[in-house]
Amino acid sequence: MALVVFFLAVFSFIVIYLRLRRLLHFHKRKEATQLLHHATSTDASPAAVEAPPPSLISSSPPLWKYDVFLSFRGTDVRKGFLSHLYKSLTDKGIHTFRDDTELQRGNFISSALLEAIEQSRFAVVVLSENYATSRWCLQELVHITKNKHIELIPVFYGVDPSHVKKQSGNFAKAFAEHDKRPDTDTVKTWREAMAKVGLISGWDSRNWNEESKLIEDLVQDLSERIFSPASSSDTGELIGMSTHLRSIYPLMRRDPHDSLMVGIWGMGGIGKTTIAKHVYKVFSREFDGGACLLGNVKREFRRYGPSHLREKILSEIFRKKDMNTWNKDSDVMKQRLRGKKVLLVLDDVDDVQQLEELAGSTQWFGPGSRIVVTTRDRRVLDQHDVERVYEVKPLRTTQALQLFSKHAFKKPRPCEEYREISIDVVEQLGGLPLALQVVGGSLYRRELEFWEDKLDLLRNNSDDALLKALRVSYEALDELEKKIFLYIALCFNGVYMDRVKKVLDLFFVSSRRRTLPTRPSIVSLMEKCMISLSNTKRLWVHDLLQDMAEDIVCEGNDEKPWKRLMLWDYEDINHVFSTNEGDEAIEVESIFVDMSNGNELNITPGIFEKMPNLKLLKFHTNSSVGESRTRMSNGLDYLPKLRYLRWDACNLRSLPSRFCTSFLVELNLSHSSIETVWNGTQQDLANLRNLNLTSCKHLTKFPDLSKATNLETLKLSNCDNLVEIPDSSLRHLNKLVHLKLSNCKKLRSLPNNINLKSLKCLHLDGCSSVEEFPLISETVEKLLLNETSIQQVPQSIERLSRLKELRLSGCKKLMNLPDCIKNLKSLTDLGLAKCPNVTSFPEVGTKIRWLNLNGTSIEAVPSNVGEKTELLYLNMSGCDKLVNLPGTMRKLEQLKYLYLRGCTNVTESPELAAGSSTMKALDLHGTSITTYHLVDSKSEEPPQCEVPVIRRFFMKKVREHIKKQPPRAASSWPGGRFQRVYKTWWGQKSKVLVQEKLVTMSGAQGAEPMGSKTATTYESVEGGQNKTKLDIRSKEDEGGIQVDKLQDKVTDAAGLGGPVFGAGKDDKKQDLGVTGTG
Repeated sequence: MALVVFFLAVFSFIVIYLRLRRLLHFHKRKEATQLLHHATSTDASPAAVEAPPPSLISSSPPLWKYDVFLSFRGTDVRKGFLSHLYKSLTDKGIHTFRDDTELQRGNFISSALLEAIEQSRFAVVVLSENYATSRWCLQELVHITKNKHIELIPVFYGVDPSHVKKQSGNFAKAFAEHDKRPDTDTVKTWREAMAKVGLISGWDSRNWNEESKLIEDLVQDLSERIFSPASSSDTGELIGMSTHLRSIYPLMRRDPHDSLMVGIWGMGGIGKTTIAKHVYKVFSREFDGGACLLGNVKREFRRYGPSHLREKILSEIFRKKDMNTWNKDSDVMKQRLRGKKVLLVLDDVDDVQQLEELAGSTQWFGPGSRIVVTTRDRRVLDQHDVERVYEVKPLRTTQALQLFSKHAFKKPRPCEEYREISIDVVEQLGGLPLALQVVGGSLYRRELEFWEDKLDLLRNNSDDALLKALRVSYEALDELEKKIFLYIALCFNGVYMDRVKKVLDLFFVSSRRRTLPTRPSIVSLMEKCMISLSNTKRLWVHDLLQDMAEDIVCEGNDEKPWKRLMLWDYEDINHVFSTNEGDEAIEVESIFVDMSNGNELNITPGIFEKMPNLKLLKFHTNSSVGESRTRMSNGLDYLPKLRYLRWDACNLRSLPSRFCTSFLVELNLSHSSIETVWNGTQQDLANLRNLNLTSCKHLTKFPDLSKATNLETLKLSNCDNLVEIPDSSLRHLNKLVHLKLSNCKKLRSLPNNINLKSLKCLHLDGCSSVEEFPLISETVEKLLLNETSIQQVPQSIERLSRLKELRLSGCKKLMNLPDCIKNLKSLTDLGLAKCPNVTSFPEVGTKIRWLNLNGTSIEAVPSNVGEKTELLYLNMSGCDKLVNLPGTMRKLEQLKYLYLRGCTNVTESPELAAGSSTMKALDLHGTSITTYHLVDSKSEEPPQCEVPVIRRFFMKKVREHIKKQPPRAASSWPGGRFQRVYKTWWGQKSKVLVQEKLVTMSGAQGAEPMGSKTATTYESVEGGQNKTKLDIRSKEDEGGIQVDKLQDKVTDAAGLGGPVFGAGKDDKKQDLGVTGTG
């Protein structure tokens, strides 16, 4: 009887437990459904579902309902330009809001428009002649400029951008009518919005001869921004970011004068790397000493060792690519960084030794530094005494559903038919972002039955939610996708997509012996979130997916590495190469190992005879290590299927005569002992795309490439003993795009009349024996001839109609350029620095943007310099014969960098346009200038005011930093948009003219401002003592700033202050932080 009662009690308990569990599940489903229904029924923007408080730094961008919102004056453009633009956008698949088609009848147009703006990613504002006459348009514009999540793109349609900025011309007439309105505050906000738009670099229709071409270029630009995989993935990953930053911000901000370590801790796949990248992006600009984000520390530390990672940190912080000559032990690193205020982010640390080697103590770094560490193991942080730790929690249900829907449906909410099953899937994935993205991507455009099968697999797998989700998604791939994923994850992570595609295209062969194209599979893997594409077009695989790929390759062959598809571990590779046990075939297809840590690898003779399937062989060695420790006497002639060979610092004198190149796509023997690439009969090089022989110091004979008809990149830089290039080797390379021969000191010339139909880039810089300008293909876009012995540029250069970049700096024998240089309509970048025989300013075309004449003998700048309206950078430092600059300099509204350092005969300040008030660098040190002018480029009147010169100063991007100013500064400077100015206090009074307003920095309290009614007086931080002289210093060399490309890569001034981090207590350098809105 007792036994029966016992069983009944157990049975009752089980029934009650199951009912409670079912009830709890039902309650969670109901809650999620209600939240989802609320988000759908209110038709609010997806960001409103999360509805976090405003972030202290930035808030999460919404998921957009529209790609583009069009703001326009209907009577001006509706039937012409606007209709064509709208059609082009929709034809490209860009979801575009236009008020006369999207609004349903009966809607109150004002609220509907405001809602559409908030749900749009981009706003294209077509500023036409009568735009400002419409109150409706102006209200739209105000709302657009106030919305931080929308990116504004102005199109100046038949109007001058300066008229928009200053409300002059037709805009003055329109606002004169508005000024009659009684609500003056409203009109003021309209003016401020219009002025703000006028400051944005937009699309000026006057620069296009054909309206159709303007529309084509604009739509293409928008298409690239909207549909690039990098941009779309970034926005999805930022869901819930405001929640994280709200907690991390106080940890970063605390004790601004001390060096601190901050930990970010959480399980794998929860989003630590994404958070770390966003923290780096938000905070890095506040660190004048430099910033470095070191990813995947765990894997990199084990592969390359601490010395290699310290080198990467120093290279990034000091912004120098090659730090191999540096001593990279921790003591030297401490010495170099001790006085620097830096941001260092160490992502994915799993052992305290890694922290001890890379950031042993906060004392390694200067005051105000921040070291951010992400890890899955809390003990790592505890053992290193990291006290400020943020624990990353899984996404909330609504956030998780948003992220999942973005990848499963490409929109913020699930379809009605899939709503219930979406909630079930999300529940199984536990709020882990990586799992939500990967599983969501694998379900995109799949039928409901497939979803149900996937859900069953997730429920039945006993592993943790993340691992089972990743493995289930991998198993759903087809066989080709699986192999491509494994290769990208383990062999090509971080490599450019186009390069990977070219190599892998020959890896896989169909049953009919035809190669299989890999691009569709790569795109499919991106859609399924198994891989991603960075902004620089490199393929990237999450570290957890890399771990899974390693596990998959090793499955079932833990003790038999020769049975695996790939080998990458040194111990496994050394075992296979050195033992050569038995006659069992080696099934490996790819071998890749990093030898930079000093390990030795002795390859047994004949071992490659057992590897008939080997397709990839890579022995990487850091160039600082020197000679390779991989030793092999023979064997490469037994690799009939080899597609990719990289052997850094190879010890061979030449490749074997029977080395099979039939399938070879890429050959890299850089820093090797090669004297001649191959001996014997002519090689079959039909598939070769890339050949890299950089720094092969013993190479004397140029390889015969007459059969490499598909070669695209040829690198032979730093080959000290290369004397000549046979005509026959280059004649047939009609697909060659990049030819790099930099620093081949003994090379005298190229073959005459190289007619390479596809050549775009030719590097001969540092080839000091080259005396004649090369006769090359008309397709060339980039030509580097720095430090050659060229004496004259021939008239035939005008044939190079596509030439964009011409570098001749350091050509000490070079005379003046021919007049025909002005016929190069595509030329944007010209370097003539340190060419002492150049005596006249070059006659260049109007498209020139970057012009370096540093150290030339130029005596005068022609008056037509004002026609170079796109000029961004002008360096004339060291031109000691230069007298003065013409008044037409005022027309250069795009000028951002001007260097006149050391021009001792220059006595008058350059008259810069008012639009140049946002200049990033102005160097007048060493001149005889006593006044500095800033004028309106449209005005014929003399400058409004003169102020004492600033010898060298830099202006940084606008910051919301008004809090650091004295109370009167914020109130007495109405409607200003100013730049931050960094200063050192000593000596005399200094003044800076910023955007047509005068800032007086006075050492004595109560000093009266001069020359401007809107001036503001600032007190010295030294307690009002008379100590002011502006001395804003650059982190660049004394000779000026070098610009590599036509982008804003020039380093701004070093500043210790900022909205988050103030200067140290003992620092003399302070941040005035002049900012505002307007």
